[in-house]
Amino acid sequence: MRTKTSALLPERKRSGVTSAGHAARPGQEFGIVIDGAEGYSLRLIPSDKILGRFATTRDAWRAVVAATDEGGSPRLLVLDWYGANGSGGRVSSGRTLEYLARSGLGLPADHLRSPDQRRR
Repeated sequence: MRTKTSALLPERKRSGVTSAGHAARPGQEFGIVIDGAEGYSLRLIPSDKILGRFATTRDAWRAVVAATDEGGSPRLLVLDWYGANGSGGRVSSGRTLEYLARSGLGLPADHLRSPDQRRR
């Protein structure tokens, strides 16, 4: 069932999650919300070992940062979403996932950008 986006935006704003199209300020936490997602899981590839299951992406960011800070390669991490009916998909992976996680927690992440995209 499709829902109009405008009907969802006020609820998202009240919950503190940055809605699509609105940039978070530096130092402000944010999360990604997938419509129909029941939860999110962080897995390690190529073994497909599940490192954790989370209710929101904001909960998953801490696990992503912890895994990379412990010396794990961000290229081996994948964040997936799953729905109640068995559907699912990939939210992000690799360095992009690490960048989103660090930015989502308000941590410095400019070192993960390519040199031509870094803020001056």
